[in-house]
Amino acid sequence: MQILVLGISAIVLFLGSAAFGQELTVGVPAVQSVKITISEDGSAHIIHVVEPNDTPQQLSIIGTDFDNLQVTDEDGAAALYAETGGKEASFVIFPSNLRVFVEYDLADALTKKDNTWSWNYSYVASTSFFFPNTVDFVYTNGNPVDIAGLDGIRCHGCQVKIEYELDKTEFAKQVKWEDKKFNVQIITRADLKSFEFDQPNKMITFEVKEANKHVTLIIPQELLWGPYEVFLNDEQIHKHERQYTDGHTILSITPNKTGKVEIIGVSAVPEFPIAAILVFGVAMVLGTRLWTSHR
Repeated sequence: MQILVLGISAIVLFLGSAAFGQELTVGVPAVQSVKITISEDGSAHIIHVVEPNDTPQQLSIIGTDFDNLQVTDEDGAAALYAETGGKEASFVIFPSNLRVFVEYDLADALTKKDNTWSWNYSYVASTSFFFPNTVDFVYTNGNPVDIAGLDGIRCHGCQVKIEYELDKTEFAKQVKWEDKKFNVQIITRADLKSFEFDQPNKMITFEVKEANKHVTLIIPQELLWGPYEVFLNDEQIHKHERQYTDGHTILSITPNKTGKVEIIGVSAVPEFPIAAILVFGVAMVLGTRLWTSHR
């Protein structure tokens, strides 16, 4: 092993890298994090940030067809490394008391279908993703993430399907109830028809004319309070739901066929919201206790 490492080191000193006919395991798995900057054309710039170590570290390359490789330390000097051969491209980073940056480009990191960019990403290191400036909603494993005003997203350990649209379709449906008006924001490229609010049944309904496309609604909680149940053609379907800012809830579905969608809440305008009932109940209990204690 010592002779092998020395031989590799000598080659690296002159060539910067070395390829081998068979896959080699040298040193320990790299202690690293990954930064990925995605461009509007679906390409990605990858940076592996490898922590200092007095032992050789091995890291795998993301993807197979990479170019514009640079391996430098944090002072900007060329770092010692070697490329190992085999089915998956990987590098050995030789001992360094500085962090080492392994940078390269992936031309076709993401694929595009119906204006939706996607990437089934899997890598063991903590990864930060940075998106084009026009992207403010990202779906991670189908779950909508609002990244407006944020630098990006991070995942640990990281196996995730990322999806987003550069030219998203966003519109609002206005719901009127007596003298009140509510705007339900909808983000989707699917064709939706017959949007209605059914107050007696605590329900929002609409027809979806295209299958397998994300539909995200930002629902005022005062209009329809969650948690919600969602049905497609009378069959309950999976949904992602989370509280949003300013008294709204984000609800996302991906209908796998066309038909009628029903979103059923637990209370609707002008009913007393359940959260308010709970707060009122707690206040009543506390008031009773205080009154009893005073007596």
